[in-house]
Amino acid sequence: MGLTEDRARVIEPDCVVAEVPYSALDRAIIDDRPQGYCKMIVSQETHRILGAHVIGEQALEIVQLVGAGMAADMWVEHLAELELAYPTYTAIIGLVARKIVHQLGVMPLSTQWRSMDRPYAAEWERSAS
Repeated sequence: MGLTEDRARVIEPDCVVAEVPYSALDRAIIDDRPQGYCKMIVSQETHRILGAHVIGEQALEIVQLVGAGMAADMWVEHLAELELAYPTYTAIIGLVARKIVHQLGVMPLSTQWRSMDRPYAAEWERSAS
């Protein structure tokens, strides 16, 4: 969905790209489907999503969430903070978005956010303090 990494780098050479393997997803491990990944490309300047690519189980459902975020002109920080059901394949969007937020070095919007020591931290791993 959206731009490929190569096309995005032509338009915006400093775009931020992150990839998360399905093997980081509890749902994929539970279902014995750890093959695949999710890649997201984000504008470093605007923090808007330029493109996303998903290969693996439930790819259509996953990329649909990114498409909705792109249509709503969401920042990647907004996707990083979404409370997504667990354990699901769609949770990979939160993982890749948090990885990009970590790479951007920006302050997250949520006051509940804890340190980004673990860029794959899932929703249920966040501190409620």
